[in-house]
Amino acid sequence: MAIIVTLALFLLIFFILRKNSGAAILAVIAGLATYKMFGADLAATIHGWTLSMEQWAIDTIIYFALILIFPMLLYFRSGRGGLFGILRLAQTIVFALFLTALLAHPLAEIFNFDELSRTIASAIVSFQGPIVAAGLAGAYIDILFFRSED
Repeated sequence: MAIIVTLALFLLIFFILRKNSGAAILAVIAGLATYKMFGADLAATIHGWTLSMEQWAIDTIIYFALILIFPMLLYFRSGRGGLFGILRLAQTIVFALFLTALLAHPLAEIFNFDELSRTIASAIVSFQGPIVAAGLAGAYIDILFFRSED
């Protein structure tokens, strides 16, 4: 249920704001790559400094910061998009699905009582590579072919 609520929230926010999402999607991919290279080591180092927090909690905070918080700051600072109609709806759906797919596993772990989220997260894990590729293609299309209204 947590994953469905997250998807609905992203769809609502992205549809209402109508901002360019290309740079934010690239920031998500950069955050994902950075997390995969340095996330576990950084979490272990921070856990060594602060023994009061468990390492999985620190790891989750780092993941959410790199995948969600920093890219969303970039998204909210970007200009209004020039897409209308079906293209705007498609951009909203792609970005919301992209973020939800990347956040599905950590959300299922945080809300471990939610069996529906675990089922969705386990199904999404096998499609994460194609989802990232589709997000990358959408980001390049947004950046290269559409101009901002600002």
